[in-house]
Amino acid sequence: MFRRRRSIDHNDKVKNHSIYKNRMIFWITMVYVSTIVLQFLEDVLYVQASIFTALMILHSLLYKYPYQMKNRYSSFYFFLQCTIIFVSAFIMPHGSPIVLIGLLPILIAESIHFFENSFKVLLAVILLYLPYTFIVSLNYGIQKLPFYIPILFFIIAISAFYSILYVKQANAWANMQYYIRKLEAANQKIEELTIVNERKRLARDLHDTLAQGLVGLIMKLEAIDVHIQHGNKERSSQIVKESMHQARIALKEAREAIDDLRSISNVSIVQKIEEEIKKFMKTTSIQVKTTIGMIPELPDKIDQNVMYMISECLTNITKHAQATKVNVTIFIENKELCIQIADNGVGFNTNIIESQKGHYGLIGINERTRLLNGTITITSNEKAGTSVKMKIPLG
Repeated sequence: MFRRRRSIDHNDKVKNHSIYKNRMIFWITMVYVSTIVLQFLEDVLYVQASIFTALMILHSLLYKYPYQMKNRYSSFYFFLQCTIIFVSAFIMPHGSPIVLIGLLPILIAESIHFFENSFKVLLAVILLYLPYTFIVSLNYGIQKLPFYIPILFFIIAISAFYSILYVKQANAWANMQYYIRKLEAANQKIEELTIVNERKRLARDLHDTLAQGLVGLIMKLEAIDVHIQHGNKERSSQIVKESMHQARIALKEAREAIDDLRSISNVSIVQKIEEEIKKFMKTTSIQVKTTIGMIPELPDKIDQNVMYMISECLTNITKHAQATKVNVTIFIENKELCIQIADNGVGFNTNIIESQKGHYGLIGINERTRLLNGTITITSNEKAGTSVKMKIPLG
């Protein structure tokens, strides 16, 4: 029952020891004064009082000795302390009850902290009781033992009880410090992971705003160049105006991504998807068949990421698919948001796409899907089109 956990940090033990050592000095001083007064009331012994004073000073200094040294030489420390106490009781016969009853319980209580073993503590109590009974018998006679032994036993029991409570409190305090350190380490790790995730998020957002916006502008500029070569200035002027409008939108979206402005919109997810598809059809002239079921209001995190993923899929079709038809199907099934975007384009080899540089769009879609704890399946065959299926849990 006196065994303590070995895992308590050494520095915590040092701090705990420093809390009560000054109180021990105060208690020893009270015992010293009471012993001198009781002895001098019966018999004035100046020489013995001087020796007793020196022994009490040494006794106090040993309590102030560094914890690590006391713990390292605990057997010698307790032998020396016991010797000081019993010699002091012997040379101050009339004050010996105060010395023995006042100092022995403290020493036994301290043994609980050092020996960390019930058997050793019990052995220390027995070894201290033997000289105690001898000193009492020598100074007061054997007939006084039935009076002094219960008193010492009662005081030792109280000291042991409070010492055990102290050990439990010290253990609890040390454990709390340990878990605080573990928590600080975990928080530091979380901060590091947060920084990494934030960098990935910024990369995705910048790709979904700046990169896509620039791709659209490049395509429009190429169209303008073609119309200029054919002398179609009216169509060129119209595309220039559209490009300016698209550039402003791209700039606005880039600023929102960089500044992490997440303004709450009253526009539903269905309206946003339909608007995105209209822009896609207007830009590419590719026909889109849309099938959208009843979609409730989604959390901002899902709403934003789903829009980015749909936009990225449409952008990939614009850049790579050479498709003429696209099917967009969105519905809810088994508490999952199911999204399927399929085209009749040239397709690609899905086994090598992630190993090639420049395909950050698909990487971003995969990252966003994992961020939402969803799944993504990409099926593509050369000259047979591509199908992207995503499932996002809603509950």
